[in-house]
Amino acid sequence: MSERILQQAPLAHVSARPGAAVAPVTALRYFENGLRGHINLRGDPTDARFAAAAERALGAALPTAANTTRIAGDIIVYWLGPDEWLAVTPGEREQEVVNALRSGLDGVHSSVTPVTGGQTVLVLRGTHARDLLAKGCPFDLHSPGFRPGACAQTHLAKAGVLLRPLGDDGMEIIVRRSFADYLYKWLETAAAEYGWVHATGEAPESRAHLANAQNTVT
Repeated sequence: MSERILQQAPLAHVSARPGAAVAPVTALRYFENGLRGHINLRGDPTDARFAAAAERALGAALPTAANTTRIAGDIIVYWLGPDEWLAVTPGEREQEVVNALRSGLDGVHSSVTPVTGGQTVLVLRGTHARDLLAKGCPFDLHSPGFRPGACAQTHLAKAGVLLRPLGDDGMEIIVRRSFADYLYKWLETAAAEYGWVHATGEAPESRAHLANAQNTVT
């Protein structure tokens, strides 16, 4: 008889800690979106069969411009390279999307690799979100072009990360699971001058607004 598998986000132990009773207005809000599906996809975007099969499985065409993303319903697709993408799905849809990709790409030179166990998603919200990250990131986070619809692979406090801007006051950080606890502690320490608050998640209306804004980017 098989045992039930218990899934736990890498930072569940710190997310459970209560935040300050009264937070300063400058405080940064943090939460982990840890139970998401992560799928690495590789193939030739100029191959019509590959592009069409990926679009059918994901619900939208792959982003082909460097350092861009595309939202397809509840799936976010990140450009990682000329022939590589990361699709982040709701946790319960991961296997469905993997199966759809593998079925549609059968016979097409490609690879579909679930990497969920190795990554997690952190979200920062607050006026000083970019200022905080700039303390440990060499990438120009205040560049006019780094807005919803963009993404960047860079380093944060010497940890490799994938960043996605969520408007002017928010940032999504995808980091390897093995670096999650280290990066959390660095962020908490670096945020001391602003304040640091654990949030339970993001309001659905905020997510919808960001998705609409991002899908207007070409």
